[in-house]
Parts: sequence; structure tokens; C-alpha cells
Amino acid sequence: MDWFLNIFSKFPVWTLLCFAAISVVTGDVLAKYWSTNTKPVFYFAALTAYAFSGFFYIPTLLREGLVVTSIIWSILSIVGFLVVGILIFKETLTPLQIVGIILGIIALIILKLGE
Repeated sequence: MDWFLNIFSKFPVWTLLCFAAISVVTGDVLAKYWSTNTKPVFYFAALTAYAFSGFFYIPTLLREGLVVTSIIWSILSIVGFLVVGILIFKETLTPLQIVGIILGIIALIILKLGE
């Protein structure tokens, strides 16, 4: 376990959170591909990507609090989900959904600032 902690202590928290968010977004992309053709390779690749998200996220808790890291991870992930959903999967959002997303992100930012 010490080698694990030594490696990840060299990375800034932001970098680890970015890797964690990229991993979870990748997991969702693979899960979406699995949902459209149910090939087992997409299923297991999605699970692997989700596991990598935790692999990068958990060490951040040694240096920052749960609330801080969770909020930053959530915002990064939401932005990633939006980009992937709109650009790759050509999903559309209603105006009310857009307002909800904006309010959700604003709420996360307020929580972070209110510490």
C-alpha cells in the first residue's frame, strides 16, 4: 500500500480528480455502448473504467476533505457527461433540463464556496 500512496502523493489533487472524472465519463460512454448492443466487452470495460475512477479518487481524500473532493469531482464529471452526451451521442436537452443542470452546478459551487 505504501508504494500506492507514494506514487499518488506526487500528483496534485486536481490532477487526480481530473483522472477520476475522465475515468467515470469513460465508464459511462462504454456503458452507453453496451446498452445499445449488449456486447460483454463494453460491460466489463465500463466496470474497469469505473474502478479506475475510484483508484484515482480515493487518494485525494488523504489531502482534501470528502465534501471538497466530491464537489469538484461532481462538477468535472457533469461537464464531461454533458460534452459526451451532446457531442458523441447527439442527445438533446429541453430548456428546463438545461436550467436544472445550471442550477445544479451553481449549487455545487455554492457548497464549495460556503466551506
